[in-house]
Amino acid sequence: MAPPRLHLVVPETTSQHAIRCFTAACAAGDVASVLAPGDLIAALQPLAVKLNVALLSGDEKHARQCDGIEIATRADYDHARSLLGPDKIIGALCGVSRHTAMDLAEAGADYVAFHQARLKPHDEPIIAWWSGLFEVPCIAADPVGPEQVAALLTQQPDFIRPPDSIWTSPEEARRIVTDLMQAMSEQAP
Repeated sequence: MAPPRLHLVVPETTSQHAIRCFTAACAAGDVASVLAPGDLIAALQPLAVKLNVALLSGDEKHARQCDGIEIATRADYDHARSLLGPDKIIGALCGVSRHTAMDLAEAGADYVAFHQARLKPHDEPIIAWWSGLFEVPCIAADPVGPEQVAALLTQQPDFIRPPDSIWTSPEEARRIVTDLMQAMSEQAP
């Protein structure tokens, strides 16, 4: 099985800072997608195209300018699909809800994302459950650093989110993503 790719989530910041950190992260690792605030979409879009990274928005106002949108409910999915058509990516942030994930995947969501850290310690890892039963790609939406990645990889997510500290500086983005990619390669079968 291929190692997971990276899914970045950009915080509210200046466009120049976001561009510098995004560029550094992409240079250091296998970045597949980036979810950005609406006001940063226009600034990040040319770079995302150049780097072949899917650019996603969290709001429909900016979703047409990029590759797609991330939603959280069936009503939002239906609305987004009718608004954006069949070719845009529509991802589903499902928290820890198995029902929501199954419902949205059945509706046609292109990926599901889980906040596994919200589970109780005795609960079955939702990412392991999903990846063992379903074909729709799964994002581990809680940030994970090099020191925690080994435990997560046993659950076989398709995408993982690096720590939010990658947005501190381009140097930090490069260092963290390099360390994360190294940790994943050490865990590869």
